[in-house]
Amino acid sequence: MKLLKPAMNRFLVVSIALVAQIGFLIAVSKVFEGRASEVNNLIRALSVVTVLFVINEKSNPAIKMAWVVFILVTPVFGSLLYILMGGKRPRRHLRRAVDDGERKNYSYRITDGEASERLKKEDEGLYIQSKYLTNLRYGVYENTRAEYYASGEEAFPAMLEEIEKAEKFIFLEYFIVDDGEMLSRLVDALERKAKEGVEVRFIYDDMGSVFSVPFGYGKKLQEKGIKCFSFNPYLPVISAAMNNRDHRKILAIDSRVAFTGGINIADEYINKIEKYGYWKDNAVKIEGEGAKAFTIMFLDLWYAFRDKDEDAARFLENAEVTFENCGYVQPFADTPLDDDTVGENVYLSAVNNAKKYIYIYTPYLIPDYELNSALCLAAKKGVDVKIIVPGIPDKKIVYSMTKSYYRTLINSGVEIYKFNPGFVHAKGFVSDDVISCAGTINLDFRSMCHHFECGCVFYKAPVVGKMKKDMEETLSKCERITDFQRFDGFWGSTYHAILRLIAPLM
Repeated sequence: MKLLKPAMNRFLVVSIALVAQIGFLIAVSKVFEGRASEVNNLIRALSVVTVLFVINEKSNPAIKMAWVVFILVTPVFGSLLYILMGGKRPRRHLRRAVDDGERKNYSYRITDGEASERLKKEDEGLYIQSKYLTNLRYGVYENTRAEYYASGEEAFPAMLEEIEKAEKFIFLEYFIVDDGEMLSRLVDALERKAKEGVEVRFIYDDMGSVFSVPFGYGKKLQEKGIKCFSFNPYLPVISAAMNNRDHRKILAIDSRVAFTGGINIADEYINKIEKYGYWKDNAVKIEGEGAKAFTIMFLDLWYAFRDKDEDAARFLENAEVTFENCGYVQPFADTPLDDDTVGENVYLSAVNNAKKYIYIYTPYLIPDYELNSALCLAAKKGVDVKIIVPGIPDKKIVYSMTKSYYRTLINSGVEIYKFNPGFVHAKGFVSDDVISCAGTINLDFRSMCHHFECGCVFYKAPVVGKMKKDMEETLSKCERITDFQRFDGFWGSTYHAILRLIAPLM
Protein backbone atom coordinates (compact mmCIF):
# COMPACT_ATOMS: atom_id res chain seq x y z
CA MET A 1 0.00 0.00 0.00
CA LYS A 2 1.70 3.18 -1.20
CA LEU A 3 -0.48 5.50 0.86
CA LEU A 4 -0.30 3.54 4.10
CA LYS A 5 3.10 4.70 5.37
CA PRO A 6 2.47 8.49 5.25
CA ALA A 7 -1.02 7.96 6.70
CA MET A 8 0.38 5.96 9.63
CA ASN A 9 3.15 8.53 10.16
CA ARG A 10 0.59 11.29 10.33
CA PHE A 11 -1.58 9.31 12.76
CA LEU A 12 1.47 8.57 14.92
CA VAL A 13 2.50 12.22 15.16
CA VAL A 14 -1.01 13.42 15.96
CA SER A 15 -1.59 10.61 18.46
CA ILE A 16 1.65 11.43 20.29
CA ALA A 17 0.47 15.02 20.57
CA LEU A 18 -2.87 13.91 21.99
CA VAL A 19 -1.22 11.53 24.45
CA ALA A 20 1.11 14.37 25.53
CA GLN A 21 -1.92 16.57 26.26
CA ILE A 22 -3.60 13.82 28.26
CA GLY A 23 -0.33 13.24 30.14
CA PHE A 24 -0.13 16.94 30.94
CA LEU A 25 -3.69 16.93 32.29
CA ILE A 26 -2.95 13.88 34.44
CA ALA A 27 0.21 15.54 35.79
CA VAL A 28 -1.69 18.73 36.61
CA SER A 29 -4.42 16.75 38.36
CA LYS A 30 -1.85 14.84 40.48
CA VAL A 31 -0.09 18.03 41.52
CA PHE A 32 -3.32 19.70 42.67
CA GLU A 33 -4.80 16.62 44.30
CA GLY A 34 -1.72 16.26 46.49
CA ARG A 35 -1.90 19.80 47.88
CA ALA A 36 -3.28 21.08 51.17
CA SER A 37 -6.83 20.67 52.37
CA GLU A 38 -7.84 24.11 51.01
CA VAL A 39 -6.88 23.04 47.49
CA ASN A 40 -8.65 19.73 47.96
CA ASN A 41 -11.80 21.58 48.97
CA LEU A 42 -11.48 23.71 45.84
CA ILE A 43 -11.08 20.55 43.74
CA ARG A 44 -14.20 19.04 45.28
CA ALA A 45 -16.11 22.22 44.56
CA LEU A 46 -14.87 22.14 40.95
CA SER A 47 -16.03 18.55 40.53
CA VAL A 48 -19.45 19.34 42.02
CA VAL A 49 -19.93 22.33 39.70
CA THR A 50 -18.83 20.25 36.70
CA VAL A 51 -21.22 17.44 37.66
CA LEU A 52 -24.07 19.95 37.84
CA PHE A 53 -23.23 21.09 34.30
CA VAL A 54 -23.18 17.46 33.16
CA ILE A 55 -26.58 16.74 34.70
CA ASN A 56 -28.10 19.79 32.98
CA GLU A 57 -26.73 18.86 29.56
CA LYS A 58 -29.26 17.70 26.98
CA SER A 59 -27.67 14.33 26.30
CA ASN A 60 -28.20 10.62 26.81
CA PRO A 61 -28.52 9.75 30.54
CA ALA A 62 -25.97 6.92 30.15
CA ILE A 63 -23.41 9.41 28.82
CA LYS A 64 -24.14 11.72 31.75
CA MET A 65 -23.70 8.86 34.23
CA ALA A 66 -20.35 7.87 32.74
CA TRP A 67 -19.05 11.43 32.96
CA VAL A 68 -20.33 11.89 36.52
CA VAL A 69 -18.54 8.77 37.75
CA PHE A 70 -15.37 9.70 35.86
CA ILE A 71 -15.37 13.21 37.33
CA LEU A 72 -16.03 12.05 40.87
CA VAL A 73 -13.26 9.42 40.69
CA THR A 74 -10.71 11.83 39.17
CA PRO A 75 -11.97 15.34 40.01
CA VAL A 76 -9.30 17.49 38.33
CA PHE A 77 -8.51 15.28 35.33
CA GLY A 78 -12.17 14.34 34.82
CA SER A 79 -13.35 17.95 35.05
CA LEU A 80 -10.70 19.23 32.66
CA LEU A 81 -11.37 16.45 30.18
CA TYR A 82 -15.10 17.11 30.32
CA ILE A 83 -14.55 20.83 29.71
CA LEU A 84 -12.46 19.97 26.64
CA MET A 85 -14.45 17.02 25.29
CA GLY A 86 -17.77 16.56 27.03
CA GLY A 87 -19.79 19.72 26.67
CA LYS A 88 -21.60 21.31 23.76
CA ARG A 89 -19.50 24.49 23.70
CA PRO A 90 -16.45 23.11 21.81
CA ARG A 91 -18.77 22.00 19.00
CA ARG A 92 -20.36 25.40 18.45
CA HIS A 93 -18.36 26.29 15.30
CA LEU A 94 -19.12 22.92 13.70
CA ARG A 95 -22.79 23.16 14.63
CA ARG A 96 -23.09 26.66 13.17
CA ALA A 97 -21.54 25.57 9.86
CA VAL A 98 -23.76 22.50 9.54
CA ASP A 99 -26.86 24.49 10.49
CA ASP A 100 -26.03 27.01 7.76
CA GLY A 101 -25.69 24.23 5.20
CA GLU A 102 -29.01 22.65 6.16
CA ARG A 103 -30.76 26.02 6.21
CA LYS A 104 -29.82 26.65 2.58
CA ASN A 105 -31.66 23.48 1.51
CA TYR A 106 -34.58 23.75 3.91
CA SER A 107 -37.11 24.78 1.27
CA TYR A 108 -36.26 21.75 -0.89
CA ARG A 109 -37.31 19.23 1.75
CA ILE A 110 -40.80 17.79 1.39
CA THR A 111 -43.21 17.21 4.26
CA ASP A 112 -46.65 15.59 4.13
CA GLY A 113 -47.63 15.07 0.50
CA GLU A 114 -49.73 12.81 -1.68
CA ALA A 115 -47.46 9.82 -1.02
CA SER A 116 -47.85 10.25 2.71
CA GLU A 117 -51.64 10.47 2.41
CA ARG A 118 -51.77 7.31 0.30
CA LEU A 119 -49.64 5.49 2.86
CA LYS A 120 -52.12 6.61 5.52
CA LYS A 121 -55.02 5.10 3.59
CA GLU A 122 -53.16 1.83 3.03
CA ASP A 123 -51.73 1.38 6.53
CA GLU A 124 -52.36 3.92 9.26
CA GLY A 125 -49.88 2.22 11.60
CA LEU A 126 -47.02 2.67 9.12
CA TYR A 127 -48.17 6.21 8.43
CA ILE A 128 -47.95 7.03 12.14
CA GLN A 129 -44.41 5.63 12.22
CA SER A 130 -43.48 7.74 9.19
CA LYS A 131 -44.85 10.93 10.80
CA TYR A 132 -41.86 11.23 13.13
CA LEU A 133 -39.47 11.61 10.19
CA THR A 134 -41.96 13.66 8.18
CA ASN A 135 -42.17 16.18 11.02
CA LEU A 136 -38.39 16.53 10.72
CA ARG A 137 -38.90 17.27 6.99
CA TYR A 138 -37.77 13.87 5.75
CA GLY A 139 -40.60 13.14 3.35
CA VAL A 140 -42.20 9.95 2.10
CA TYR A 141 -41.64 9.23 -1.60
CA GLU A 142 -43.39 7.09 -4.19
CA ASN A 143 -42.18 6.49 -7.75
CA THR A 144 -39.02 5.06 -6.27
CA ARG A 145 -37.61 1.63 -6.97
CA ALA A 146 -35.20 0.08 -4.49
CA GLU A 147 -32.69 -2.71 -5.06
CA TYR A 148 -31.15 -4.58 -2.16
CA TYR A 149 -27.58 -5.91 -2.20
CA ALA A 150 -26.56 -8.57 0.30
CA SER A 151 -22.81 -7.88 0.05
CA GLY A 152 -20.26 -5.34 -1.06
CA GLU A 153 -19.16 -7.46 -3.99
CA GLU A 154 -22.77 -7.36 -5.26
CA ALA A 155 -23.19 -3.63 -4.75
CA PHE A 156 -19.89 -2.31 -6.12
CA PRO A 157 -20.43 -3.31 -9.79
CA ALA A 158 -23.86 -1.67 -9.64
CA MET A 159 -22.29 1.49 -8.25
CA LEU A 160 -19.73 1.60 -11.08
CA GLU A 161 -22.45 0.96 -13.64
CA GLU A 162 -24.52 3.90 -12.42
CA ILE A 163 -21.45 6.14 -12.29
CA GLU A 164 -20.85 5.40 -15.98
CA LYS A 165 -24.41 6.57 -16.73
CA ALA A 166 -23.92 9.92 -14.94
CA GLU A 167 -24.64 12.99 -17.07
CA LYS A 168 -24.70 15.92 -14.62
CA PHE A 169 -23.11 15.14 -11.27
CA ILE A 170 -21.73 12.45 -8.97
CA PHE A 171 -21.64 13.08 -5.21
CA LEU A 172 -19.84 10.72 -2.83
CA GLU A 173 -19.64 10.81 0.97
CA TYR A 174 -17.86 8.02 2.91
CA PHE A 175 -16.45 7.35 6.36
CA ILE A 176 -13.49 5.19 5.29
CA VAL A 177 -11.41 5.53 2.14
CA ASP A 178 -8.54 3.06 1.78
CA ASP A 179 -5.94 2.50 -0.91
CA GLY A 180 -6.60 -0.65 -2.94
CA GLU A 181 -8.48 -2.10 -5.89
CA MET A 182 -11.87 -0.69 -4.91
CA LEU A 183 -10.59 2.87 -4.50
CA SER A 184 -8.46 2.62 -7.65
CA ARG A 185 -11.36 1.50 -9.84
CA LEU A 186 -13.66 4.09 -8.33
CA VAL A 187 -11.24 6.99 -8.78
CA ASP A 188 -10.48 5.94 -12.37
CA ALA A 189 -14.22 6.01 -13.13
CA LEU A 190 -14.68 9.38 -11.42
CA GLU A 191 -11.69 10.92 -13.19
CA ARG A 192 -13.03 9.74 -16.53
CA LYS A 193 -16.48 11.23 -15.84
CA ALA A 194 -14.94 14.50 -14.66
CA LYS A 195 -13.12 14.79 -17.99
CA GLU A 196 -16.47 14.32 -19.72
CA GLY A 197 -17.78 17.39 -17.89
CA VAL A 198 -19.67 15.66 -15.09
CA GLU A 199 -19.50 17.52 -11.74
CA VAL A 200 -17.79 15.18 -9.25
CA ARG A 201 -17.65 15.93 -5.52
CA PHE A 202 -16.23 13.76 -2.74
CA ILE A 203 -16.39 14.05 1.07
CA TYR A 204 -14.53 11.59 3.28
CA ASP A 205 -14.18 11.56 7.03
CA ASP A 206 -10.66 12.42 8.10
CA MET A 207 -10.64 10.29 11.25
CA GLY A 208 -12.18 7.32 9.47
CA SER A 209 -9.45 7.45 6.83
CA VAL A 210 -6.52 8.52 8.99
CA PHE A 211 -4.85 5.09 8.78
CA SER A 212 -5.42 4.72 5.06
CA VAL A 213 -4.80 8.00 3.23
CA PRO A 214 -2.23 10.73 3.90
CA PHE A 215 -2.98 14.28 4.98
CA GLY A 216 -4.05 16.32 1.96
CA TYR A 217 -5.25 13.31 -0.05
CA GLY A 218 -8.11 15.47 -1.27
CA LYS A 219 -5.65 17.59 -3.25
CA LYS A 220 -4.63 14.53 -5.24
CA LEU A 221 -8.27 13.93 -6.11
CA GLN A 222 -8.72 17.57 -7.10
CA GLU A 223 -5.82 17.22 -9.53
CA LYS A 224 -7.95 14.56 -11.23
CA GLY A 225 -10.91 16.94 -11.50
CA ILE A 226 -12.67 15.62 -8.39
CA LYS A 227 -13.71 18.35 -5.96
CA CYS A 228 -12.99 17.04 -2.48
CA PHE A 229 -12.51 17.81 1.19
CA SER A 230 -11.99 15.78 4.35
CA PHE A 231 -14.62 16.27 7.02
CA ASN A 232 -13.57 17.49 10.47
CA PRO A 233 -9.77 17.10 10.06
CA TYR A 234 -8.07 14.99 12.71
CA LEU A 235 -5.99 17.48 14.70
CA PRO A 236 -3.70 17.09 17.74
CA VAL A 237 -6.18 18.91 19.98
CA ILE A 238 -8.37 17.39 22.68
CA SER A 239 -11.78 18.58 21.57
CA ALA A 240 -15.41 17.46 21.57
CA ALA A 241 -15.48 18.09 17.82
CA MET A 242 -13.12 15.14 17.29
CA ASN A 243 -15.97 12.92 18.52
CA ASN A 244 -18.32 14.00 15.75
CA ARG A 245 -17.45 11.93 12.69
CA ASP A 246 -19.18 11.67 9.32
CA HIS A 247 -20.19 7.99 9.34
CA ARG A 248 -22.55 8.35 6.36
CA LYS A 249 -22.18 6.41 3.11
CA ILE A 250 -23.78 8.15 0.15
CA LEU A 251 -23.38 7.88 -3.60
CA ALA A 252 -25.85 10.26 -5.32
CA ILE A 253 -26.01 10.58 -9.10
CA ASP A 254 -28.04 13.12 -11.12
CA SER A 255 -30.83 13.09 -8.47
CA ARG A 256 -31.84 9.96 -10.35
CA VAL A 257 -30.21 7.22 -8.31
CA ALA A 258 -28.50 6.93 -4.91
CA PHE A 259 -26.78 4.26 -2.83
CA THR A 260 -26.43 3.90 0.92
CA GLY A 261 -25.72 1.11 3.40
CA GLY A 262 -22.75 -0.22 5.33
CA ILE A 263 -20.19 -0.29 2.53
CA ASN A 264 -17.14 1.99 2.65
CA ILE A 265 -14.43 2.39 0.00
CA ALA A 266 -11.92 -0.29 1.02
CA ASP A 267 -11.10 -3.76 -0.29
CA GLU A 268 -12.39 -5.70 2.72
CA TYR A 269 -15.89 -4.38 1.99
CA ILE A 270 -15.92 -6.24 -1.34
CA ASN A 271 -13.99 -9.23 0.08
CA LYS A 272 -10.92 -8.65 -2.07
CA ILE A 273 -8.90 -8.97 1.10
CA GLU A 274 -9.74 -10.80 4.33
CA LYS A 275 -9.42 -9.10 7.69
CA TYR A 276 -11.93 -10.80 9.95
CA GLY A 277 -13.17 -13.73 7.91
CA TYR A 278 -15.93 -13.11 5.37
CA TRP A 279 -17.14 -9.49 5.44
CA LYS A 280 -20.95 -9.50 5.51
CA ASP A 281 -22.34 -6.15 4.46
CA ASN A 282 -25.38 -4.72 2.73
CA ALA A 283 -26.46 -1.77 0.60
CA VAL A 284 -29.51 -0.39 -1.17
CA LYS A 285 -29.92 1.46 -4.44
CA ILE A 286 -32.69 4.08 -4.54
CA GLU A 287 -33.87 4.96 -8.04
CA GLY A 288 -36.45 7.65 -8.76
CA GLU A 289 -37.97 10.47 -6.72
CA GLY A 290 -36.47 9.34 -3.41
CA ALA A 291 -32.94 9.75 -4.76
CA LYS A 292 -33.35 13.54 -4.45
CA ALA A 293 -33.27 13.22 -0.68
CA PHE A 294 -29.72 11.86 -0.75
CA THR A 295 -28.63 14.69 -3.04
CA ILE A 296 -29.95 17.15 -0.44
CA MET A 297 -28.23 15.26 2.41
CA PHE A 298 -24.90 15.49 0.63
CA LEU A 299 -25.33 19.18 -0.20
CA ASP A 300 -26.24 19.95 3.43
CA LEU A 301 -22.72 19.01 4.46
CA TRP A 302 -21.04 20.34 1.32
CA TYR A 303 -22.58 23.80 1.76
CA ALA A 304 -21.47 23.85 5.39
CA PHE A 305 -17.86 24.09 4.19
CA ARG A 306 -17.85 24.71 0.43
CA ASP A 307 -19.78 26.68 -2.24
CA LYS A 308 -21.91 28.45 0.35
CA ASP A 309 -23.51 30.76 -2.24
CA GLU A 310 -24.54 28.00 -4.62
CA ASP A 311 -28.23 27.16 -5.16
CA ALA A 312 -29.07 23.45 -4.95
CA ALA A 313 -31.96 23.80 -7.43
CA ARG A 314 -29.84 22.88 -10.46
CA PHE A 315 -28.95 19.53 -8.86
CA LEU A 316 -32.54 18.58 -8.05
CA GLU A 317 -33.97 18.54 -11.55
CA ASN A 318 -34.58 15.10 -12.97
CA ALA A 319 -36.87 13.39 -15.41
CA GLU A 320 -40.24 12.27 -14.11
CA VAL A 321 -40.40 8.52 -13.59
CA THR A 322 -43.12 6.07 -12.73
CA PHE A 323 -42.46 2.82 -10.92
CA GLU A 324 -45.46 0.61 -10.26
CA ASN A 325 -46.01 -1.32 -7.03
CA CYS A 326 -42.74 -0.24 -5.42
CA GLY A 327 -44.18 0.90 -2.11
CA TYR A 328 -42.85 3.91 -0.25
CA VAL A 329 -39.40 5.09 0.80
CA GLN A 330 -38.34 7.63 3.41
CA PRO A 331 -34.63 8.61 3.40
CA PHE A 332 -33.36 10.38 6.51
CA ALA A 333 -30.21 11.75 8.13
CA ASP A 334 -29.07 12.14 11.73
CA THR A 335 -26.72 14.73 13.19
CA PRO A 336 -25.06 14.72 16.63
CA LEU A 337 -25.31 18.49 16.81
CA ASP A 338 -28.95 18.66 17.88
CA ASP A 339 -31.01 17.10 20.68
CA ASP A 340 -32.78 14.50 18.51
CA THR A 341 -31.37 10.95 18.22
CA VAL A 342 -33.10 10.30 14.91
CA GLY A 343 -31.45 6.97 14.10
CA GLU A 344 -32.21 5.49 17.50
CA ASN A 345 -35.79 6.76 17.38
CA VAL A 346 -36.37 5.04 14.03
CA TYR A 347 -35.27 1.76 15.62
CA LEU A 348 -37.31 2.38 18.77
CA SER A 349 -40.42 3.05 16.71
CA ALA A 350 -39.97 -0.17 14.73
CA VAL A 351 -39.29 -2.29 17.82
CA ASN A 352 -42.23 -0.84 19.74
CA ASN A 353 -44.62 -1.34 16.82
CA ALA A 354 -43.50 -4.85 15.81
CA LYS A 355 -46.32 -7.38 16.18
CA LYS A 356 -44.86 -10.63 14.83
CA TYR A 357 -41.11 -10.25 14.37
CA ILE A 358 -38.19 -7.89 14.01
CA TYR A 359 -34.79 -9.02 12.70
CA ILE A 360 -31.77 -6.76 13.15
CA TYR A 361 -28.25 -6.56 11.70
CA THR A 362 -25.64 -4.71 13.77
CA PRO A 363 -21.84 -4.92 14.04
CA TYR A 364 -21.96 -3.56 17.59
CA LEU A 365 -24.72 -4.24 20.10
CA ILE A 366 -24.33 -1.58 22.81
CA PRO A 367 -27.85 -0.22 23.26
CA ASP A 368 -28.74 2.47 25.74
CA TYR A 369 -31.40 1.93 28.41
CA GLU A 370 -34.35 2.91 26.20
CA LEU A 371 -33.44 0.65 23.29
CA ASN A 372 -32.40 -2.22 25.55
CA SER A 373 -35.73 -1.99 27.39
CA ALA A 374 -37.69 -1.83 24.13
CA LEU A 375 -35.99 -4.97 22.78
CA CYS A 376 -36.64 -6.85 26.03
CA LEU A 377 -40.26 -5.72 26.20
CA ALA A 378 -40.92 -6.72 22.59
CA ALA A 379 -39.56 -10.21 23.24
CA LYS A 380 -41.61 -10.55 26.43
CA LYS A 381 -44.74 -9.63 24.46
CA GLY A 382 -44.09 -12.57 22.15
CA VAL A 383 -42.46 -10.71 19.26
CA ASP A 384 -39.76 -12.80 17.55
CA VAL A 385 -36.69 -10.60 18.11
CA LYS A 386 -33.53 -11.81 16.38
CA ILE A 387 -30.24 -9.87 16.35
CA ILE A 388 -27.30 -10.88 14.14
CA VAL A 389 -23.84 -9.88 15.37
CA PRO A 390 -20.30 -10.73 14.20
CA GLY A 391 -18.71 -14.09 14.89
CA ILE A 392 -15.23 -12.62 14.41
CA PRO A 393 -14.89 -9.15 15.99
CA ASP A 394 -12.94 -6.23 14.55
CA LYS A 395 -12.48 -4.56 17.95
CA LYS A 396 -12.10 -6.91 20.92
CA ILE A 397 -12.98 -4.46 23.67
CA VAL A 398 -16.13 -3.38 21.81
CA TYR A 399 -17.00 -7.05 21.32
CA SER A 400 -16.65 -7.55 25.06
CA MET A 401 -19.00 -4.61 25.61
CA THR A 402 -21.48 -6.24 23.25
CA LYS A 403 -21.32 -9.50 25.23
CA SER A 404 -22.02 -7.61 28.45
CA TYR A 405 -25.58 -6.99 27.18
CA TYR A 406 -26.30 -10.63 26.33
CA ARG A 407 -27.60 -11.74 29.72
CA THR A 408 -30.43 -9.22 30.03
CA LEU A 409 -31.48 -9.56 26.40
CA ILE A 410 -31.38 -13.36 26.27
CA ASN A 411 -33.15 -13.76 29.59
CA SER A 412 -35.94 -11.58 28.19
CA GLY A 413 -36.34 -13.81 25.14
CA VAL A 414 -34.26 -11.91 22.59
CA GLU A 415 -32.41 -14.31 20.28
CA ILE A 416 -28.82 -13.31 19.48
CA TYR A 417 -26.92 -15.00 16.68
CA LYS A 418 -23.23 -14.76 15.84
CA PHE A 419 -22.18 -14.96 12.19
CA ASN A 420 -19.59 -17.74 12.28
CA PRO A 421 -17.96 -17.10 8.84
CA GLY A 422 -16.70 -13.66 9.86
CA PHE A 423 -17.62 -10.06 10.54
CA VAL A 424 -21.10 -8.56 10.16
CA HIS A 425 -20.91 -4.93 9.08
CA ALA A 426 -24.46 -4.85 7.67
CA LYS A 427 -26.89 -2.51 9.42
CA GLY A 428 -30.66 -2.39 9.48
CA PHE A 429 -33.87 -4.14 10.41
CA VAL A 430 -36.92 -5.78 8.86
CA SER A 431 -40.26 -6.25 10.62
CA ASP A 432 -43.62 -7.91 10.00
CA ASP A 433 -43.07 -8.12 6.21
CA VAL A 434 -44.12 -4.46 5.86
CA ILE A 435 -41.22 -2.27 7.01
CA SER A 436 -37.44 -2.35 6.80
CA CYS A 437 -34.51 0.03 7.13
CA ALA A 438 -30.99 -0.01 5.71
CA GLY A 439 -28.28 2.55 6.25
CA THR A 440 -25.22 3.38 8.31
CA ILE A 441 -26.52 3.18 11.90
CA ASN A 442 -24.94 0.79 14.40
CA LEU A 443 -26.65 0.01 17.70
CA ASP A 444 -24.04 1.74 19.81
CA PHE A 445 -23.50 5.16 21.38
CA ARG A 446 -21.14 6.25 18.59
CA SER A 447 -23.82 5.97 15.92
CA MET A 448 -26.78 6.98 18.06
CA CYS A 449 -25.21 10.01 19.76
CA HIS A 450 -21.88 11.10 18.25
CA HIS A 451 -21.85 10.46 14.48
CA PHE A 452 -23.48 11.90 11.40
CA GLU A 453 -25.58 9.03 9.98
CA CYS A 454 -28.12 8.29 7.28
CA GLY A 455 -30.56 5.60 6.27
CA CYS A 456 -33.72 4.80 4.37
CA VAL A 457 -36.98 3.31 5.67
CA PHE A 458 -39.08 1.21 3.29
CA TYR A 459 -42.82 0.72 3.72
CA LYS A 460 -44.69 -2.07 1.87
CA ALA A 461 -41.89 -2.24 -0.71
CA PRO A 462 -40.48 -5.34 -2.45
CA VAL A 463 -37.09 -4.59 -0.88
CA VAL A 464 -38.60 -5.51 2.53
CA GLY A 465 -38.99 -9.13 1.42
CA LYS A 466 -35.52 -9.18 -0.17
CA MET A 467 -33.94 -7.94 3.05
CA LYS A 468 -35.83 -10.55 5.08
CA LYS A 469 -34.66 -13.30 2.73
CA ASP A 470 -31.05 -12.15 3.12
CA MET A 471 -31.36 -12.21 6.91
CA GLU A 472 -32.86 -15.70 6.86
CA GLU A 473 -30.01 -16.94 4.66
CA THR A 474 -27.50 -15.29 6.99
CA LEU A 475 -29.16 -16.89 10.02
CA SER A 476 -28.57 -20.31 8.48
CA LYS A 477 -24.83 -19.59 8.77
CA CYS A 478 -25.09 -18.33 12.34
CA GLU A 479 -24.91 -19.90 15.76
CA ARG A 480 -27.47 -18.91 18.37
CA ILE A 481 -25.85 -17.68 21.57
CA THR A 482 -27.28 -19.44 24.63
CA ASP A 483 -24.29 -20.10 26.87
CA PHE A 484 -23.23 -17.01 28.79
CA GLN A 485 -22.24 -18.79 32.01
CA ARG A 486 -18.65 -17.70 31.50
CA PHE A 487 -19.77 -14.15 32.21
CA ASP A 488 -20.84 -15.18 35.73
CA GLY A 489 -18.91 -14.71 38.91
CA PHE A 490 -17.75 -11.64 40.76
CA TRP A 491 -14.85 -10.69 38.50
CA GLY A 492 -16.76 -11.36 35.29
CA SER A 493 -19.72 -9.33 36.47
CA THR A 494 -17.45 -6.50 37.65
CA TYR A 495 -15.56 -6.44 34.33
CA HIS A 496 -18.76 -6.20 32.30
CA ALA A 497 -20.22 -3.59 34.65
CA ILE A 498 -17.15 -1.42 34.06
CA LEU A 499 -17.42 -1.93 30.30
CA ARG A 500 -21.06 -0.89 30.30
CA LEU A 501 -20.23 2.18 32.36
CA ILE A 502 -17.53 3.42 29.98
CA ALA A 503 -19.37 2.33 26.79
CA PRO A 504 -21.05 5.75 26.32
CA LEU A 505 -17.61 7.43 26.24
CA MET A 506 -16.02 5.03 23.74
